[in-house]
Amino acid sequence: MIFAKPSRGWTLHRLFFVLIMLVLATLSLSCFGSKAPERIYYSIDYALGSQPRYETPKYNASVVVSNVTIARAYDRQEIVYRTNPYEFQYYWYRLWASKPHRMLRELIVQHLRYAQIFSKVTLVVEDRLPDYMLEVEILAIEELDVTEKDWYARLALRMTLTRFSDGQAAWVYQFDAKQPVASNQPVFVVKAMSSLLDDELTKAFMDLDRKIASSEAAGGAPQRHLPKPPAADDRDEGAEREDGLSPAGISSGKDITETSGNSSQDPAAPVRAEPRATLRNRPKK
Repeated sequence: MIFAKPSRGWTLHRLFFVLIMLVLATLSLSCFGSKAPERIYYSIDYALGSQPRYETPKYNASVVVSNVTIARAYDRQEIVYRTNPYEFQYYWYRLWASKPHRMLRELIVQHLRYAQIFSKVTLVVEDRLPDYMLEVEILAIEELDVTEKDWYARLALRMTLTRFSDGQAAWVYQFDAKQPVASNQPVFVVKAMSSLLDDELTKAFMDLDRKIASSEAAGGAPQRHLPKPPAADDRDEGAEREDGLSPAGISSGKDITETSGNSSQDPAAPVRAEPRATLRNRPKK
């Protein structure tokens, strides 16, 4: 039997097909063999122990820390970084362990309980209405990349203490602070934010203490001082409330005292115990 000799054109076609299959196989192995970038989660935190506090609660008054609100651009788990005032950018694989408004709410409650300005600090209204409601708004929580070498952590908050009895704001405090980071990596940005929050909340609560004391001296909303600390620790009271609270008759009218976090006043110290958004991944440092 005589077989026809394959033509040269058919041989080249078959060779080209084999080469294409080899290239595709190589690409498939490369894609499936590569490891996806690791996601890293961060949380703002600092130790309580050296900040000012009273040995027993100073005022026989309760406060509920309602929901913390946050600007929409920051209300996500991806950490925000900015290189100019007009653009928001987000890390793909550098994330907050929980959304910033929940994370900061827990820290504010812990710090306020530690300071012992109030006899009771809760997350929800319990068996009776509290004397005050503390509202917090996160204005900014971000990494600022001023240059390739100069990075800063920025944190800006506004806090309002409202009396439940008449719905009037008794105290307003706002700060916008930034701090240079030790090294240009997200972990050092988070460390700087932790230090910022510690310092600014300490100053804020000392200012709050002064405001309540001056209001009491002026005869407004007097508070009874406690002779001794409460018998039970209330740190585990209640679950987190997601819908916030609104005392009746709240207004932004008279009787509001606003304090800036940049105030140069020397605090009367309590006892000191010791617009376009883009999403991209940045290279690992």
